Amino acid sequence: MPIFSKEVERHCLSGLIRHPDVVAEVDSFVSAGDFYNDVHKTIFCVVRDSFLAGDKIDQVLIATKILNLGIATKDDIDIHDYIKSISYTPITKAAAIDAFKELVKVRIRREIFETADRIKDHTRSCANEDLGEIISKCDSIYGEKISSFDFEDDPANVFDDLELKIEDRGDNPVDDTGLSTTYNEFNRLYGGLRDGNVYAIVSRPAQGKTTFINDLCLGAAIKNNVPVLVLDTEMTTEEIQFRMGAANTGVPLWYLETGKWRKNKEMTEKVREWFGNLKKYQYFHYHVRNKTVDEVCSMIRRWHMQHVGRGNRCVIAYDYVKLTGERVDKNWAEHQAIGEKIDKLKRVAEEIKAPLITAMQMNRSGEMHNRNSSSLVDDSSAISLSDRLQWFATFVAIFRRKTLDEIALDGDRFGTHKLIPLKTRFQGRDAAGHQDLMRRTVRETINGREVTSEKFINNFLNFSVQNFKVSEQGSLADIIRHEEQNFDIQGDNIDDDFAL
Repeated sequence: MPIFSKEVERHCLSGLIRHPDVVAEVDSFVSAGDFYNDVHKTIFCVVRDSFLAGDKIDQVLIATKILNLGIATKDDIDIHDYIKSISYTPITKAAAIDAFKELVKVRIRREIFETADRIKDHTRSCANEDLGEIISKCDSIYGEKISSFDFEDDPANVFDDLELKIEDRGDNPVDDTGLSTTYNEFNRLYGGLRDGNVYAIVSRPAQGKTTFINDLCLGAAIKNNVPVLVLDTEMTTEEIQFRMGAANTGVPLWYLETGKWRKNKEMTEKVREWFGNLKKYQYFHYHVRNKTVDEVCSMIRRWHMQHVGRGNRCVIAYDYVKLTGERVDKNWAEHQAIGEKIDKLKRVAEEIKAPLITAMQMNRSGEMHNRNSSSLVDDSSAISLSDRLQWFATFVAIFRRKTLDEIALDGDRFGTHKLIPLKTRFQGRDAAGHQDLMRRTVRETINGREVTSEKFINNFLNFSVQNFKVSEQGSLADIIRHEEQNFDIQGDNIDDDFAL
């Protein structure tokens, strides 16, 4: 028996006839397909089209238009009498809008029911079809239907409740606007990891991006006591397990993988101590080498339902964005397929309200040749394949090893790697100070003339990567002091810039 509500459909039409301008309120989320009854569907289409055309709307004219169109109605219904009976029910404009919202919900329930029947029949008749594909189809349908519940399509006046929101935040202050990481400077500048946003780490192969992403996620899990899900296109769970062991114990990876750690008392103590803390962490890993993006999104949704629950916070990581098992349209270029993948990952992050950390390959213009700094490109032109990553990402940064020249200039105290932000949408508590610090007056000699100009001297954070463990090296203030000591730079008092 199909799922529908004749009463809800009649309430919608009554409200539409009595208040034709309701069309403008509901047209963004209601279509003729939401009606199950064919007669009701016809009435809706005629009223909507008449309103949009600027025609007068009343009972007689609607019925006449339907007859003139030659549209047959079931059960020999007298359309004039039927429209009159519908219009007889008194209903306010607000109630009419609520009725349309209920109509959409009924349609969603009907489609889910019908889809379940189709899947049941398909599963019975196609016993050889991959079960994962069937599950992915179900999850995709589920996600699509759930997203249909959002009726907030109307623009809002940003000043309506601005005072209330700001006053409320003043009454309930927070340290960071997103989930805090274990990287203090990152938190201070960018405000942590915000729900529903994409954080993209761009790198060439073998630069440490996987290590950085795993450490970033683990830190967020520990500091906030939230579950983490890492979807990995390259490394197996076992490989990640041993790397995690090396990172958190300080024991070299080779000793853990070979089991030689037992022969060293100090290593044994470190490993056994770490074992005692393991149950504190909720860190999940999937190896998704040949999975399509739809299958990956299905895995995310199922994991979220089983281990997180609606309304609870978590962190998602996808390492890294590339074509895997995608069934690519033959007319699509590779960057289009990658863009479609990013779109879907972004939507699922918004759906479950979690930050999504991902990685992207640099093109060869960003590759290091002999680790010579003159050959590096540290800007958005180094990102390969898809501009959509930059469009949808909240934060985009290059993560790479320092060149030999940079290490010699900075010294050991500023680490082995750089995180170079290319785009950031949100600010942490020291973001304004960060910009002030970076904008320095520099004296240069150009064509024999001394020129004074204002430039961004330093726009990166320093990290050290050792034994699969990533740590920040020096605060931003320390870095700027170093710049001022080594270059002819006019700066302000750094302590004042960083005063809380």
